[in-house]
Amino acid sequence: MRGATESRPTVWLVGDDGHPDFAEAVTLVRATADVGSALPEVIVVAQSRPGVIRRRELERLRRSAPLAGVVSLLGSWCEGETRTGKPAAGVRRLYWYEFPSWWQRQLALREAGRCPEWVWGEDRRLLIDDCRFEERINRYAIETNCWDTAAALTDVLKSVGGETIWLRPGSEHGELRGAVAGIWDGGQLNDAEAARLAAFCGRMATFAAPVVRCSIFRGASGARLRGKSVRRRCSGNRG
Repeated sequence: MRGATESRPTVWLVGDDGHPDFAEAVTLVRATADVGSALPEVIVVAQSRPGVIRRRELERLRRSAPLAGVVSLLGSWCEGETRTGKPAAGVRRLYWYEFPSWWQRQLALREAGRCPEWVWGEDRRLLIDDCRFEERINRYAIETNCWDTAAALTDVLKSVGGETIWLRPGSEHGELRGAVAGIWDGGQLNDAEAARLAAFCGRMATFAAPVVRCSIFRGASGARLRGKSVRRRCSGNRG
């Protein structure tokens, strides 16, 4: 798998990309991406007005490149489309004045080995399961003082292709580079635990990784947690 720094994004640029409104955006895309017939990472659909690209044509493009994200580059005549029309689902909408800065942010994410926003639909569902330029594996950092919890979480994450790093509370050891998320397990979240959680969030923020705070309640018997229980009781909180 090649890293993001070794290649430029591949793009299909379709629609009325010659419209004057889109001059800056189109020039930027052509200067920073490989635009052409190669299978794309993203399809940029230039629309100066609603209906330039019919839904049937958009669906044909999606079938031709099912792993590609789709972005609409919109002109001024499209500003009322969400109120009066029915824009295509799962397509990120960007007006001509928004696109250049957005595109630069996506290139920066890609350069850092992270997924750019074009892999997500507007409803935040992941459209591409494998970011082809992503070099990191699915590595998760778990901070807990309970072996049973660590083992149960590891089993769950391994079942979906992940691997884990177990950190005991307060430990500064452990290689976190490449971690895509952190999981923190505590009890009643008293002052000491709140400080631990804040420190863990700070470490994960170094890698721009979100943190999940688990509320796992253990009975007097200390029975081992099962994977389903862990899934049910974990609630996400970004650090």
